[in-house]
Amino acid sequence: MRFFFSGSLLATVLLFGAGAGYAQTPPEPRTPPVPPTPRVAQTAPSFPGQISDTELRVVADQNVNLKFCISEGTLKINGWDRNEVRIFARSGRKFGIRVLERSPDSGNASWIWATPTAIEGQTAANRGECLSGETIEMDVPHGATLNFQGRSATTSVDSVHKVSLKIVEGNISLRNITGGISATALQGDLIVSNSSGNVSLDSTTGNIIAYGVKPLETSDLLKVKTNSGSIMLQRVGHRQIEANSITGALQFEGGFLAGGIYNFKTSNGAIRMLVPENGNCTVSAAYGFGSFNAAIPVETVTENITPGGKNVVARIGTGELCNVSLTTSNGRIQIARLEPKN
Repeated sequence: MRFFFSGSLLATVLLFGAGAGYAQTPPEPRTPPVPPTPRVAQTAPSFPGQISDTELRVVADQNVNLKFCISEGTLKINGWDRNEVRIFARSGRKFGIRVLERSPDSGNASWIWATPTAIEGQTAANRGECLSGETIEMDVPHGATLNFQGRSATTSVDSVHKVSLKIVEGNISLRNITGGISATALQGDLIVSNSSGNVSLDSTTGNIIAYGVKPLETSDLLKVKTNSGSIMLQRVGHRQIEANSITGALQFEGGFLAGGIYNFKTSNGAIRMLVPENGNCTVSAAYGFGSFNAAIPVETVTENITPGGKNVVARIGTGELCNVSLTTSNGRIQIARLEPKN
């Protein structure tokens, strides 16, 4: 199933960011990558170190682990039904695939490492261990676990089991990741959709959008953090959520679940919660310079003014089923009504 933001939702995001007074607004979700058509491997370079097109394949387990790094390029990874890993680099350095471990049952590769090919007279330190190319495409089994990092790479991953990655510069798009995500974009945006498990998303200077994500187990955590950027969470099924931004707005759209613990915090930005009015949670709102208002029925339990700001505790419904903490040093806190879909 594909998830896309409607025009009204994107308008809400833009207005929300503009109202908070910041330039950062969540990017429009991109069209998911289409599984690439396999290409025929090109002729090997005629002299060491020549830039060329290279394609390699290796028979692999469905649960294969793949590790590599990428120095630059556009990276596209797609899951497929074959017991095979295929890697294609266009206009890049020649590389090899090392099988680090094989399955004792099938004999297929269960752990592989993609790394540049040695060049005559070049030391390993000078060669480096990172792939590079104009475009790097990988097809891997759906059950694959990926562990990689990159320097400058626009990255998209679709339909694999588990992903752990860190990109210094470049946007990251992750779809249909079934077994958990740990993703860091130091200078770039992060978009995650239709995925499950423990999810940890971190950006230094970028926006983060997560929608259609859910836990595999009740205890699974959704943790989202950006130093300078906005955060939007939509249709999230996790009962434990931590969302933090130092400079940026936070928006949550969806229902609060029984037993849920939700923490939303920004030092400089607005917080907006779109929730059904028939929810049942206790909300603790703390702000320095700003305001707190609700467009759904809430009962104020306590309201305290301190030298550092104001603290409000309110109930949605009886307030018994979950706890929500909303904190901003400078910005408004708003609870808005989420209209039921027809």
